[in-house]
Amino acid sequence: MSPLVSVIMNCHNGERFLNEAIESIYNQTYNNWEIIFWDNASTDSSAKIAHSYDKRIQYYFNDKKTSLGEARNFAMSKAIGKYVAFLDCDDRFLPEKMMIQVELMETEGFLFSYGSTIIINEHGNMVKKRRVKNKSGYIVNRLLKHYEINMQSVMIDREFLRESEFEFNKQMQYCPDYNLFMRIASQFKVGVLSDFIVEYRKVSNSLSSKTLDLVSLEIKESLDAILSQNKKLQSTFPKEVDVAYRKLQFYDAVSFINQNQFAKARATIFSIILKDYRYFIIYILLFLPLSSRFLLRVLNR
Repeated sequence: MSPLVSVIMNCHNGERFLNEAIESIYNQTYNNWEIIFWDNASTDSSAKIAHSYDKRIQYYFNDKKTSLGEARNFAMSKAIGKYVAFLDCDDRFLPEKMMIQVELMETEGFLFSYGSTIIINEHGNMVKKRRVKNKSGYIVNRLLKHYEINMQSVMIDREFLRESEFEFNKQMQYCPDYNLFMRIASQFKVGVLSDFIVEYRKVSNSLSSKTLDLVSLEIKESLDAILSQNKKLQSTFPKEVDVAYRKLQFYDAVSFINQNQFAKARATIFSIILKDYRYFIIYILLFLPLSSRFLLRVLNR
């Protein structure tokens, strides 16, 4: 029998695209799934929309809004599937997402996997495709240099999470997913699908755009935890670790750009402009009369 997949949907006032997100699960070619719908103190019509579907949606309401990481942990505690997947209210699964991913996990025995992503806009139209570059295996070194895991494309063995006590960092607002997935990847092989399996929607005023000032702090905390957990990483992949920590200054510069503090952004990026030509280009752009909105779009932020 096909294993049950628990799809975790965390929602806070996500009514705008919620029907599209839920329908993308109901339209899967894989049929053995449940939805764990964690309503994180929504005040819009999200509850009404969730309740309009059948009993395959397990609805839970939390009357006090919690951090994203904590909400995901609460939701996962309700899941009973062999595997857990994740879908935010703005995004969509492509029809064969679960079928392809379960087959990979079952056949190859991976505890964790992810795949390629199509970026869509607020109207649901494709903006670009992001095909993953990595191949399945022990890839933490490549992820340190270029993190390419889209949250919506992830599938994890639930029993592994429970037994290993891996969970989302409940204090983090920006990257509890990066923190968890990189800690897993630092110890285990990862399954990678080149197939496009999800659509990720770029929405203005999203949570990620509002928390740019937290990126550097939370990623540094994550990197410190990973190196503490796996002490061989620093000596095994010194260049990759250096690249990962160097990016913290880039994230700080992005935060300053978001605050229209271009002088601080230039000063922050200056110390690493010789490390990567892209940092040099950013430094030059910061002298031009460009808006912060334009610069952030150029930087995919």
